[in-house]
Amino acid sequence: MATRPASRRLDKWDNFLSGDVLSTAVGNYKNKMHEQLSSIFPQLEMVENEVKLILAEAATPTILNPFYINFGREVWKSAGKFSGGQLLNAVDVLLNKWVGRGLDRDTLEKIRNTIFSLAAPAPLKVSNN
Repeated sequence: MATRPASRRLDKWDNFLSGDVLSTAVGNYKNKMHEQLSSIFPQLEMVENEVKLILAEAATPTILNPFYINFGREVWKSAGKFSGGQLLNAVDVLLNKWVGRGLDRDTLEKIRNTIFSLAAPAPLKVSNN
């Protein structure tokens, strides 16, 4: 399964904004948006390719690849929104969501640890006072 190159994604996005009504409404912002997306899409492509390498090493059935890639995309998106403990907790929720959907926990943890250099969040300490 080939990853869509960043250039193809950018071309598709440009074509989406070529309609008259949408083009008029977004015209003033299109160049700035294009600049932002041209830096974001290569990062996303890199994440997807690294996930595929991990899946190849783990001999994961190819029918499951899109689900693991979606996990990688969701972690990447969370990394752009959160940091520190909040990021670790958000990624832990994502990991448990995908385990609940039938994906292998070890493979998901390897994606989390290898690509994003994140560890599992520390367990909560509950006091009995």
